[in-house]
Amino acid sequence: MYGLILQNMVEYIRNSYGEKQWKEIKTKLDLAEDDFGISEQFPEGQISKMGKAAMKVIGVKSVGRNFRDFFVNLDNLHDYLKFTFQRMKAPSFFIAHEDESGMVLEYRSKRRGFHHYVQGQVKEISKNFADEIKKLEITLKKQEVVFDTVVSTFEMKFVNQGYKDFLLQEEQRKVASMPLRASILFEMFPFCILYNSDLTVSVLGSALRQIIPKMVGQNLTNWFELIKPLVEFKWEVIMSRMNSMFELASQEEIDKLCASGGGSTSGGYSSELNHLLDEDVDKTLHIKGQMIFIPEWNSILFLACPMMKDLNNLIWSGLFINDLSMHDYSRDIMLSKTQEQIELKMALVNAEIKAQGVAQQKQKLDAVMKKTQDIIDQMLPKQIAAELAQGKSNMEVCQSYELVTMLFSDIVTFTVICSRLKPLQVVALLNNMYTLFDFLCDQNAVYKVETIGDAYLIVAGCPVKANNHALRICDMAFDMMDGISMMKDPGTGADIEMRIGCHSGPVIAGVVGLKMPRYCLFGVNVGLTEKFESNSKPMRIHISETCQKALTAQYKVEERNDPGLKEKVGGYRSFFLNEKEGRKRLPEAVIKALMPTDKEMPKVEKPAEKKEKAEKTATATNKEPAKAPEARTKEVEATPSEPSKNANPGSGGDKNNNNTTEAEETSGKKEALENEAAPVNSGKIEESSAIPNVETVAQNQCCGGLERSAVCSIL
Repeated sequence: MYGLILQNMVEYIRNSYGEKQWKEIKTKLDLAEDDFGISEQFPEGQISKMGKAAMKVIGVKSVGRNFRDFFVNLDNLHDYLKFTFQRMKAPSFFIAHEDESGMVLEYRSKRRGFHHYVQGQVKEISKNFADEIKKLEITLKKQEVVFDTVVSTFEMKFVNQGYKDFLLQEEQRKVASMPLRASILFEMFPFCILYNSDLTVSVLGSALRQIIPKMVGQNLTNWFELIKPLVEFKWEVIMSRMNSMFELASQEEIDKLCASGGGSTSGGYSSELNHLLDEDVDKTLHIKGQMIFIPEWNSILFLACPMMKDLNNLIWSGLFINDLSMHDYSRDIMLSKTQEQIELKMALVNAEIKAQGVAQQKQKLDAVMKKTQDIIDQMLPKQIAAELAQGKSNMEVCQSYELVTMLFSDIVTFTVICSRLKPLQVVALLNNMYTLFDFLCDQNAVYKVETIGDAYLIVAGCPVKANNHALRICDMAFDMMDGISMMKDPGTGADIEMRIGCHSGPVIAGVVGLKMPRYCLFGVNVGLTEKFESNSKPMRIHISETCQKALTAQYKVEERNDPGLKEKVGGYRSFFLNEKEGRKRLPEAVIKALMPTDKEMPKVEKPAEKKEKAEKTATATNKEPAKAPEARTKEVEATPSEPSKNANPGSGGDKNNNNTTEAEETSGKKEALENEAAPVNSGKIEESSAIPNVETVAQNQCCGGLERSAVCSIL
């Protein structure tokens, strides 16, 4: 037995008799718990023990004052339970005969095999009335099947004190009759029906006359059928079941009943109200009440009231509130049900509104979560991010790879290019380049590790292992060369050139940092990849010996034998990757689709425009016009250098001064190149075109062993 029934009984005792009574019952049963879990299972006899204890403590008896009244009102109890258990097929109990020594009880049900259960329950109930009935003897006298109903007849022998009290009260009610007009009676009970022994209807109540006035003078069975009790609809049978509650249902649906019964259109059924009821709702008219035999009229008066679910059913039937009787609670019950349904609908509407709000918030949350996940997936590989989300530490996700292929790229003279651009133009240039490279990474199934200024590091075979990692990287290198050939220097319009270096070897990969975690590569081979890139040449792909061995014959290479090159790249032989047989170049349309238009690019002031702007500014302020960068450079070159203190003017200086070292010459050339590449206005430098200082970080390395370029300081 589930705890649902036990918990219902506990709540009933608490609400009806108070917490004190329940504690007394709990103590009597020696229960250790107050609440019973709805889905928990308990012994079958637990409910019986609780019921017996409750009857002893509270004094709960049954539905009647005595044993006889229990069976008289048993059908009414089932009718009440039908409101809670709407699909219940209730049995029918009624007293076929009774006297002072007992009664004959008939039990009718559509289920078979329950007569033993009923017999045992009656014996158990009789123990609660032991003082009244003294002793009960019950036997099954007869059992038969009428259509689909099983009829069981029990003979019960006991002291029927309730029947004795009933006869005594009936004798006391025999007083002088009071005159009463029949019309008043039928107005008081608007749903009553008076019919004679052949079931011919004599008079109808005022409400039924509005719906089916033609029923008067016709047989009652032509219009209604008997639903309860489960007996035949005959005069003799009804006369023997006067102590039962009767329920009648119309033979036809209420709309057809009104049409055939001659009901008025003003107060009867309206087809416009069809939408008030669902299609699967029973649309017949049900009335329930008591049958009373009136000897003076030799007729039976059926005092009934309609069985309506709510106000919609009442209106749909062609009835109104004022058609219900005023002396009982029919109107109050109908209005209270309607009010309850309205409150439930309002609560349901509010709940739906809240549910919609919750759903909208959930959609927004899902969108934010998706954006967050997309950002995480861009920062970290998906499988690594999933492992970290499961609670693994950085060290647990760290993994070594026996062989991967890495690619390192760099823009030739990127420092010089940036010196001619504004900061926003540098950002736009790098963004265009990296957007193209990121697209190519997805196309070639390689992973972008990081970017440092103009340097771009990618890897294949990590974090997802692959046997063709070298092929993927080399294909990526060819695509990068195709893409960079379409890009121009925003300052001069010249082509941008790039160096690429590729190397294969073992590495260790892991996540470092908490604030901005990054997936990085570690090991000597990471630094060697950068060496292959730095020792490459513009627009050439420089690969290592290990990378070349992993390629197929489809890739054509050219070995490099430059003096001292092998020592610079870790002792490996190196090659230039020239072409791949059968390879198709990256379509220009794809590259152009990823590039911004001229209107979207930041504007760059040409030297002539700068000179004109400076002259206008000088004229407006009555100052000398700023000299052009070329003139200033020539002026600097024409200025003679100051002679050294130890130099001899006649001999052209000291001998040591004439023999300058190679390092000094290189430094002088570099300074001249920087002076020539970075023109400076003689006037006041505008803030928008000011060039930030460039710090060359000599021996610092980024995570993974990569050398940090000077451009890092600019960005």
